Formats: sequence, C-alpha cells, structure tokens
Amino acid sequence: MKITSDNFKQGDFIPEALAWGRIGEDGSTVRSTNLNPQLSWTDAPEGTASFVLACLDDDVPTDLAERDASGEIPVSQPRRRFVHWVQPNCPADVTSIAEGALAEERKTTPGFGAVCINDYSRGGTPAPGETGTGYDGPCPPFFDARWHYYRFMVFALDAPRLELPENATWQDVDAAMKGHVLASAELVGRYTLNPRLAAL
Repeated sequence: MKITSDNFKQGDFIPEALAWGRIGEDGSTVRSTNLNPQLSWTDAPEGTASFVLACLDDDVPTDLAERDASGEIPVSQPRRRFVHWVQPNCPADVTSIAEGALAEERKTTPGFGAVCINDYSRGGTPAPGETGTGYDGPCPPFFDARWHYYRFMVFALDAPRLELPENATWQDVDAAMKGHVLASAELVGRYTLNPRLAAL
C-alpha cells in the first residue's frame, strides 16, 4: 500500500494551515486553521473491506517543566504518544480525502467512517465535531528543542466494520483491528512551533 498527500511529501514540513497552532508574527503560538491534509491511498490488497485512518505523534514531551540552559525541553527527554486523529470504518471504496473535508464543523461529514476521540480531549468526552474529536492538527510546545514527526497512517482491514464503544479512542481501535489488518502505509511529516527550529 501507499499513502500520499498533495500538501507535503515524506519528511517535509507540514504546512501551517494543517496545524492546530502556528507561529505568530511575534513568535508566539496562535491558532491556525486546523485543516486535515489531502490524502490518497492506493494498492489496497484484495479482500479489503474497510480502512482505518490515523495520525500519531510519538515525540510529545513527558515533562514540560524540564528545561535546558536555553530554556528548551531537551531533545533527549523521554517521549510519549499523542493521538491527533483516528477514523475507523472508512468504506473500502473511499481512497482519498480532500484538504479540509473533515475539518472543524465538517468533522462529522458522512461517508468517511466513525469520528473518534483524540488526545486533545484531555481525557474528557467532547461532543462530535468539537476539538478533541476527529482530526486536530499539530501544536507542539514552542519551547521544545525536538522536531515532532507526525505519522499519517492508513490500515486496510478485512472487516467492513469494527465494533467499538461510544467515544472510541485510538486504543479501542488499535485493539479491535488486531487480526484484521491486511496491509498498512504511512506518510510522515514534521512540524515545530519553536521559532529557532523553524528558521533552520
């Protein structure tokens, strides 16, 4: 399988329009437009009955208070995962999503599968379509010395539908699709809100 985007190539900087936060004119973090990227996926194996889409960031700091001499979170700090998007039960005949098609008030657009909870929910249960559901883009700490790499993933499943609880999370989807994944692919983009890194 292969997944591509019209917005960025493998390893490229993710355009700020696709992020939750961007660097403002004074260097501070301000709200961006939070559009989902355009994505297309091809070469799904025979027997594919549905897709799962996801975006994961495995570079999230575990201690925001730890700073080096320059005031930044050290690159070497242990990291954890942050889930930006998980969308199961996407029909097998859907092989692309337009930029912004599932953004903001369009998160619940029919025909693209189930809208799950992401980690912007902070453990809560936001209403469908609100921040914390569907796609919410990058917004890493502006004082992080490490680039964040965002994995846009697609999984081809042999099941037309995963049975999931209400307000399902990545953990629920990951567990439910075990034994059903025929193939997968990922596209990785990078992002930062650290003005020093962005200027490099």
